[in-house]
Order: sequence, then C-alpha cells, then structure tokens
Amino acid sequence: MAYQVALLRSCARVERHDLRQLQFENNFMKWDACAVHQAMKYIPILDGLRAVAILIVLVSHVVTPWVPGGFGVTLFFFISGFIITRMMLAEPHNGVAMAQFYVRRMFRLYPALLLLLLTACGLALWMGSAIPRSDVLAVLLYFANYHEFHPLPAANSPLVITWSLAVEEHFYMVYPALMMLAGRRLLNVLLVVIVLTLAWRGYLVFELNVDHYRTYLSTDTRIDSIAWGCLLAVLAGSKGGALERLRKMPLFYLGGALVLATFVIRSEAFRETLRYSLQGLGLFMVLCELVVFQTGPNMVRQFLESPPMRWIGRISYSLYLFHFLILTTFDNLGWTSPWARVAVLTMSFVVAELSCRLVETPCRKFGHELALKIGR
Repeated sequence: MAYQVALLRSCARVERHDLRQLQFENNFMKWDACAVHQAMKYIPILDGLRAVAILIVLVSHVVTPWVPGGFGVTLFFFISGFIITRMMLAEPHNGVAMAQFYVRRMFRLYPALLLLLLTACGLALWMGSAIPRSDVLAVLLYFANYHEFHPLPAANSPLVITWSLAVEEHFYMVYPALMMLAGRRLLNVLLVVIVLTLAWRGYLVFELNVDHYRTYLSTDTRIDSIAWGCLLAVLAGSKGGALERLRKMPLFYLGGALVLATFVIRSEAFRETLRYSLQGLGLFMVLCELVVFQTGPNMVRQFLESPPMRWIGRISYSLYLFHFLILTTFDNLGWTSPWARVAVLTMSFVVAELSCRLVETPCRKFGHELALKIGR
C-alpha cells in the first residue's frame, strides 16, 4: 500500500512538471510560426544598414568630427538587438539553446578581438611603448566601457574602440535567460527597460551632474539602444500582426525626420538624456518599414542592398575594430596629412577583408559546428 501511494505521488510530480514545461513552451507560441521561420532567412538590407553605421563611424574618426559618429554605434546597437532577438525566437528556449548561443557569440567576436589585441600590443612595442595589462584585461573581460585606458604618446589607446563591444556583451550575458523567464511578457519587459534607462539617464544628468562619457559609454545608460531593436523583432514576429496597423504610415520619413531632429537640438542635457531614446524610436520606425514591411523608397532600398554596401556591412565588425588601430598608429607616427587619412581608410578596408576571410569566417564556421554538436 505504501509503495502504491509513493508511486502515485511520483506520477503526480511528473505530471505537474510536464504541465509546467507545457506552460513554459506555450509562452513562446505567441509568436507566429511563419514569422519565426522568416527569422532564419538572410535579409540583405541589414548588411546595408550595417554599412551605413560603420561608414558614419569611419567618417567621424578619420575625416571630420562634425559627423556624429556616436549615431553609427547607436545604429549598430539597434541592428544587433533586432538580429539576435530574431534568431533566438526561432530557436527552442532551453539550456542547450543558451549554450549554443554563447558558443556562437564567442567564436563570432573573439577571433578578431584577439587579433586586434595581438597586433596592438606588437605595434606598441615596436614604437617603444607598451599597452598595460589592465587595458588588455578590460578588453578580454568586456569591461572596457568602465575602464580608463592609458593613452599612447600621441594618441588615444587603439583599444578604446572596444567600449561598444562591452555594452553589447553585458546585455547578451543576461538576455537569453531574460527571454526564458519573461516568456510572453518579454514585450513588457523590454518596454520597462527602455523607460527605466531613460529615467536613469535623467537622474544621472540632472541630479548627479555626471559628465558626457558616463552616459555615452556605460551599459546602464545605453542598453535601451539595443532594447529598441529587440522590441521591433518581438513585435515583427508576434501573432495578430501587431505592426500591421502602422503599415500605411510613412514610417521611413517620420523616423528619419525624428533622427535628424536629434542632431539639430544642441542642448547638452537633451543630448545626454532624451536623444538616445528618440533615436531609438526613429530607428524603430525606419527599420520597421525597410526591414519588417520590406517597403520604403526604392532608391534607398536599392542603395542599401547593392553589392558594395552589403560587402561593407559583412566586414563592418573588422572595420570597426581595425580602423582605429590603424588611425592611432598613424597619429603616433605623425602621419596626419590628407593623404595619410586616405591611406588609413584604404588599409582599414584591406585589413578588415583579410581578417574576415582568413580569421573570422573559419572561426565562425567552427563555432556553428561546435554549437550543433552541443545540441545533439
């Protein structure tokens, strides 16, 4: 009799576990199956948008500081949030999928980053200097955005550029688990993140009077730029066509006008608080039309989907890392003429292409194969 009671209790525990698992899985059945299937397809225009982002950064750093290079990074953040969320919605939400996600991220980002570190350290030694160990650790452990890098004799450290990688990795350290826990409440969670980040920036600026770099570089003040992209991906894949009511609106022009307005307003308080939020909203509208609805001005779409722009977009990560290394090296050598700037741009594209072909692509393929083995 006691054995039968124990057996019944065991069966009840299993049944409750199955019900909880079914409820957990149903949390993600809110997303439309067709939309999730689309998440696995390549969207050429996203590479074109990546190209726009890196070209903004390049022009700002190499040609003229009057171009707002920070917006290029904001665009990178948005695209990253959109792509990662879009991919994760198409996968099962469990521990195996999380492990696969982190393996793919590691083999996607670390190879070029390690190459940058090795090259930067070698060049510093060649020029009679040295990159401190603390700087290297800040890059490897992704706290570069909270670290004060040691400048080289005549220029900034070439590793300063890695601050944005730290922001993204901090977000993705917690995002897969957040998706699992939030379930169908993910949309609300992302909205809360966006609102709270704006409120936090306002408190830091108006109450604590922090400087520009505190709000520009920190994860806790820039994470909403990624969350805006995540929000678009969630709404694009939801059942009922949550975005369909916006289809008839001129979103590309409205969003573009909103982004342009953020550059016109010169108030320092605005630039450190509301600017990032309005740029996120503007990008939400622009990418909703270009990427989700796949509409918008034909000339813009053709330009963004052209082979040169797609190529630049594919090597944008390498371009972002290595252009600043080449630029700071030239500055330290005193090569600052217009022709030197042309050489910086040319070398940046050549090195980025070589890094992409010889280092990143093989490592990325290995990472995908390793992730597949984890899932077996």
